Amino acid sequence: MFHQIVVCFDGSDHAAAALRIAAGLAKCCHAKLQIVHVPEVYGDAVAVGTEVVFMPMDEADIKARAEAALTEATEIAATAGQTDVTTHILRGATADAILAHANATHADLIVVGRRGFGPLRGLLLGSVSQKLSSHAACPVMTVQ
Repeated sequence: MFHQIVVCFDGSDHAAAALRIAAGLAKCCHAKLQIVHVPEVYGDAVAVGTEVVFMPMDEADIKARAEAALTEATEIAATAGQTDVTTHILRGATADAILAHANATHADLIVVGRRGFGPLRGLLLGSVSQKLSSHAACPVMTVQ
């Protein structure tokens, strides 16, 4: 049925629920499970006179946080019975990075958690799960 499952993990409760379901599916289907994380890169803004200078986060800090999230994800997958996983830190706009990775690895299922913005906020802002569902070349399972 499924051979290559990509699951998105951002550390949220919804992502953890999605990961548990993806791990169970991978185990049942004898599929490969890939856990992907796309770091949210924040920067600080500092006012210097009349100018605003943006100071990006330290690259080492971004990598350390991403690795910590993937370590947590690997532990969740193991608890759900799936120890044979690969992890990937992706860069760029979240949905675009996930779609590119899924296409490059020939994923036949993407599993993602739903944040629950609600219909109005989701309509105005859009969401990663909506973008994945609209643009993926394979099925997308959204987990609450």
